[in-house]
Amino acid sequence: MAATRLRSAWRTREGDLSATLSRPLKPVVAAAKKFWATIPLPGAAGIGNVSSIPLIAFLVFVLGRPYRGIFQEPQLYIGRAVADLDPSGVGRDLMFVHDGQFGFSLFRFVVRAMVALWGPAMTGEALAFVAALAWFFAARALARQFVGGGAVWMVVIFAALLPNAYGTPYPFGFAELKAIPRPFAEAFVLAGLAALAARRDVLCVCCLVAAALLHPTMALAGFGVFVSVRGLEDRRWFWFCGCAGTLSILGGALGLPLLDRLFTAIDPSLLSLHESHNAFLFPSLWPIESFAPLIVQTVTLAIAALLQQGRARRILAAIIAVGLGGITISAIFGDWLSSLLVVQVQPWRAAWLMAAAGAMALGICAVELWRRGPSGRMVLALLVLCWSYNTVLGVAGPAAILALSFHFGAQRFALLLKPQYVLATWIFTVAVATIWNIRIFAHLWEIVVAAPAGYDNLNFALIRKLLAFPICALAVYFAVVKPRMGPLVQKGCAIVLLAAFFCLWDRRPPAERMMEASRAPPDIMRLIDRRQGEVLWIDGLSEAWFFLGRPQWASPQQGNPAIFSSALAAEWRNRMQVLMDLRLADAKSFVHVSTPESADLPRLSLEGVRQLCGREDAPTWIIAPLEHGKELPAGIDVIQWRLPEPHFQMTKGDGRYVWRRIDAFGVIPCAGQKRLQSD
Repeated sequence: MAATRLRSAWRTREGDLSATLSRPLKPVVAAAKKFWATIPLPGAAGIGNVSSIPLIAFLVFVLGRPYRGIFQEPQLYIGRAVADLDPSGVGRDLMFVHDGQFGFSLFRFVVRAMVALWGPAMTGEALAFVAALAWFFAARALARQFVGGGAVWMVVIFAALLPNAYGTPYPFGFAELKAIPRPFAEAFVLAGLAALAARRDVLCVCCLVAAALLHPTMALAGFGVFVSVRGLEDRRWFWFCGCAGTLSILGGALGLPLLDRLFTAIDPSLLSLHESHNAFLFPSLWPIESFAPLIVQTVTLAIAALLQQGRARRILAAIIAVGLGGITISAIFGDWLSSLLVVQVQPWRAAWLMAAAGAMALGICAVELWRRGPSGRMVLALLVLCWSYNTVLGVAGPAAILALSFHFGAQRFALLLKPQYVLATWIFTVAVATIWNIRIFAHLWEIVVAAPAGYDNLNFALIRKLLAFPICALAVYFAVVKPRMGPLVQKGCAIVLLAAFFCLWDRRPPAERMMEASRAPPDIMRLIDRRQGEVLWIDGLSEAWFFLGRPQWASPQQGNPAIFSSALAAEWRNRMQVLMDLRLADAKSFVHVSTPESADLPRLSLEGVRQLCGREDAPTWIIAPLEHGKELPAGIDVIQWRLPEPHFQMTKGDGRYVWRRIDAFGVIPCAGQKRLQSD
């Protein structure tokens, strides 16, 4: 079978590659030792000349974003590559047959070549690490246009540790170290803005075009900033864009391909599906806590812009205009007028640049405002309070207004800017921010402690929640005070962080490692290979693609790109509705994010299996997780597939999240089972 041959080829190539890499290991280690010995260390020059700071900053960045494997969105892109390499197997999955998303990016072809060479597991980890390098150094290039010396790395650390969510607070964040095109497109946009600030416009356009070839939606923010900055300097750019927009509208009215979607409304019969499964597409459905970060980022960027001059100021101002403008366009033309093209383009995603630049802007403000005496330090204290409570509108909103008021009206508030009042404000800010962050960390720590071994997210809880603000404060201290550091301290910090990286960055759970290995037991594969067709993996996402090399009958994962294909949306909705009616899927499968109280987990039953297998389009096989301590309903013909070690799955329980222990999977013949038994 094609899928079996493909998995064998991956394993062979992985083994050959490991052997190839192990042969030159000793010379590489020796060369690394020589290189480490040549690293210049500071004497009395201070932190500004410490060459190990880039390494320390990079390790802090990646440790706060541990690698979780081919999980969530990487499943779509790696799965698309597997489908391209196995068109008669995974390629027949309904999500890839009705593909309306992946043709707009060159990332698909890059991933396909890498998967063909290395297999899914190594491809996923290699892309995640390259994304980390690209994003980190692009952020450094942009930070260098606003600050100098050791403050550059301080600004990058702010971007690495501060909250990175944008849009709704749940699904997306900037600098996601995953095998997806977004972090690469973001890196090109940041590099392009750095070139724009340095007045290298041609290089800026090249970077933005490269970003558009990888992820057009993420590149829109960069193009918007470029046009805004150049338009303020030369109004002909605004006239050019106005003409281009007019021609696009005219093309849509004339029915040109793709542009005709501008005047095409979303299918009313599918609108409720998109609103429930992809609520982030519609700003009117965002929860109230989604708008507090926008206020915090806008105020921080505005203050940072006032601290800059020339193009640097215009770039920060343009980021605000483009980010808020994108959300407004999505709300008016996509949400209220239901334009299919606007909903698919998702202009609201320009908010990612506001989120990333806002975090960097706080670092800029930290250095510049602290040097401005009591008035600047009062504003900085209020900004810190804003960012500590960035999802609490009742705190972040008033604190942001006060920060703007003190910044613009320092003379009018002179009585409140006495040193004792500034000190009292800082004491209050540090106290309440510490209590709030410890409270958030305690909640996450409870989840981490309750997780089975190998399933926790220790790095994220420690670095991005408990230690984020202390590390940022330490970075500001080094950037402002420039203390002297001995060679042993510097090397010690680098060695500890490097060891932590090798031990802690790859946080894939055991079940994820098993799936990415693509090594299903031979006896199970011999059984399943007797009949071709789709597989229903109950309560699964993409396991059938990677583990069995088969198309999925239906899973929540297939609904993610449904907005790009009405055929996919209709067929996926019908199949998932069947599963929910038969209690073979979570009753909230159409809801992207739901509370534990509303969960209704799948429940395997003889009647449900009988009705599903009686359909004309029934799956060939059903794979059902067998939870520890629970028995299968009587009468179901099942072959047990025992796992070498337990698999744990976090699911919604009665009012809370619980871990289910899966000891085995049940393989149930479904469509054509009588003929199979006779064979």
